[in-house]
Amino acid sequence: MDKVIYRGYKFKIIPTKEQKEFFLQSFGCARKIYNHYVDELYNQLEKSCYENGLIKRENIKISNYTEFKRNYDYMKNVDAQCLASAKIDFNNAITKFNKEYDKKTYTKKSRNREKTLGIKPTFKDLKGMPSFRSIKKNDFSYRTYNSYYNGKWSNIILENQLLKLPKLKTVVKVKQHRSLPTNSIIKNCTISMDNKGVFYASLCVEYVIDIVPKQINKAKILGLDYSQKDFYVDSEGKKSNYPHYYRKSEEKLKRLQRNLSRKTLKSKNWYKQRQKITTLQKHIANQRMDWIHKESRNIADKYDAVIVEDINLCNMAQCLKLGKNIHDNGFGMFRVFIKYKLEEQGKQFVKVDKWFPSSKLCNCCGTIKEDLQLSDRWYKCECGYENDRDYNAALNIRDCGTRLIA
Repeated sequence: MDKVIYRGYKFKIIPTKEQKEFFLQSFGCARKIYNHYVDELYNQLEKSCYENGLIKRENIKISNYTEFKRNYDYMKNVDAQCLASAKIDFNNAITKFNKEYDKKTYTKKSRNREKTLGIKPTFKDLKGMPSFRSIKKNDFSYRTYNSYYNGKWSNIILENQLLKLPKLKTVVKVKQHRSLPTNSIIKNCTISMDNKGVFYASLCVEYVIDIVPKQINKAKILGLDYSQKDFYVDSEGKKSNYPHYYRKSEEKLKRLQRNLSRKTLKSKNWYKQRQKITTLQKHIANQRMDWIHKESRNIADKYDAVIVEDINLCNMAQCLKLGKNIHDNGFGMFRVFIKYKLEEQGKQFVKVDKWFPSSKLCNCCGTIKEDLQLSDRWYKCECGYENDRDYNAALNIRDCGTRLIA
């Protein structure tokens, strides 16, 4: 069975001085177009006396970016797709606000400002509301799209570690650490710059693979139960022993943030110190991402089916005692990675309902222990069965998922 796959590949690029100027100008133009749309949105919402709730598109008239482009000659020097992508991003931001947010809750920052300064929050402070992009927030990126012309995709080409981009007269050198899939098509490319001035090219690639559904061996079905301490405990009794990268770097991060608080706000030294904090946080995120990719690959190659619990990690993170650990673990990202790696091999990824009492259920007799507390780390049943709480839950998740597969 043929299946179309979309994957992202991110490579470091080494642009020349002229190419850097072109990229920086593109970043600025994309940011200006996006901010223009946000400004128009705010003005129209103010006129309509909007306070909260759904943003109705029929009540908002957004001008075309080509009309705005005529007022600035320098916008003719950048790729037209760069400006079009800014409008697409703005429309996606409104769609995300309407679909994913409750459209009534204000941000924590605005609520604190109301307590300390007495400034009442407005619709601009609603969670998820499209906001202005800023240079100080490191919004340096633009996206361009490939086009099909004369029987081939010719706008964006990556060959021999050289990247051809629209509107750019010369090719860009790429540090290509891995090759793209055979017969793949580059659909779009996002050029970005981090806080240290390093440029990256992120390619969205489309390719077709032949997926053969794999016959599942019951001996190769794995159940995973989320664990605060060990990341997960599987149905074979193994613990992942996740190295808590944030915890290891927490003291160093505290020192850097303490030094930042002593600097004059928005001074040169303040920005230098903030860059050090950003660099360390990015390093921690890269460590976490690398570990999750390797762990998910090992499991996907070894087992025919993986079963996890469909727990809501965002709600769990609201708890003060659990929040920091949940954000450090990245278990939600782990589930996403392991899912696509299994599906590419014709294997199965199953989610058990979040209301399934995996921790309270006895794996031996099936009795549900209603009085089980979160502090009870050892499961004891009236039938005499005793086991580690997380291991018992992993066994129950595996058995429930096996029934769903059958």
